[in-house]
Amino acid sequence: MIKNENCGFHEEGFWEDLEHDDLRRKSGGSMKQKGPEYALLENLLKGMVIIDPKPSSSVSGEYMGEDRGFHQFYVDGFKDYVHVDNKPSESKYLKNYEISDKLDIIVIGVNEENYFITGSIAMLHESIAHEELMSLGENVVVDAYIISSNPAGYNIDLMHGGVTLPAFMPNTLAGINKLHDVEKIVGDTFKVMIESFSDEGTYIVSRRRYLRSMIPEAISKLEIGEKYVGHVTGTTNFGVFVEFNECLTGMIHKANIVEEWQDRISDIKPGQGIEFFVKEVIQNKNKIILTQVWRETLWDTITTGQSITGKVRSVKSFGCLISLDDETVGLIHNSEISRLGLTLEYGDTLDVKVLAVDRTTRKIFLTA
Repeated sequence: MIKNENCGFHEEGFWEDLEHDDLRRKSGGSMKQKGPEYALLENLLKGMVIIDPKPSSSVSGEYMGEDRGFHQFYVDGFKDYVHVDNKPSESKYLKNYEISDKLDIIVIGVNEENYFITGSIAMLHESIAHEELMSLGENVVVDAYIISSNPAGYNIDLMHGGVTLPAFMPNTLAGINKLHDVEKIVGDTFKVMIESFSDEGTYIVSRRRYLRSMIPEAISKLEIGEKYVGHVTGTTNFGVFVEFNECLTGMIHKANIVEEWQDRISDIKPGQGIEFFVKEVIQNKNKIILTQVWRETLWDTITTGQSITGKVRSVKSFGCLISLDDETVGLIHNSEISRLGLTLEYGDTLDVKVLAVDRTTRKIFLTA
């Protein structure tokens, strides 16, 4: 196909004859005259540089409109329009373009049998977006739309620069804690970080890593004594673990759970909503102590040199953990046990003295 704005002539079907006669002329043969239109096309051909489209190459095309299910683009030097499928994934990039506007496209292939050039706008944009993401480093934050779930994880549309790229998120990377309802986040959009890029061309992403990156700032904004709302992630025989403020997890000791639940902690199920206060934050461990009942405990008043009666909670390789009250635990180190010649077993009751209190790590060191 020839496009010439000066002569206004468009015609198909002459290329094979023109090329054949051009070869005959170069070899000394005579040309058969085919009238003024043929001569015009021949003169145009002489002044043109014919370019063979190269698959995977990027070209600048002039938008010529839509025909028979394809968007058509004129590219200088190509013998035919580049045809881009009018499916939604391609058409969305043409929303702000009009006839004769130019934009970049990528050549997908050429059907030599009928000389049909196919191209793509989406593939070019995806290629650019992929290169940008790969150059941004491992801590880049990207928006992700959760399409669906399966036993292994989630199928995701990764969104960057107006482009969607295929991604997958394993179940283990979907949250700070295990999700009690894996279907709950399907249809949501949130931030993720890129873990890796698979051989199949899919990004592996992590919401957990993004949430963990938020923890220090979120902790710094907590107010001691302020009421918060979260949901239960799990329980043990000594307390309840609660997730709140999207990225934080704290524990409510059984002594600080409202009275109606203290004797039936096992009945508290993951996902259950719960109100509580922030009681204490151990900064260096990102550990958050929560309570539903605001009351003073031994930990709030304990001092060095204080004498207390405790009970052996467990015997470890490094010493004995002593329960001082329902939520306060201290340590008698092996060096003290050896120095005093003590023999301690689980459940033993003994009088202890506080050697030191480290409130930054919530540790209490004892002697007998």
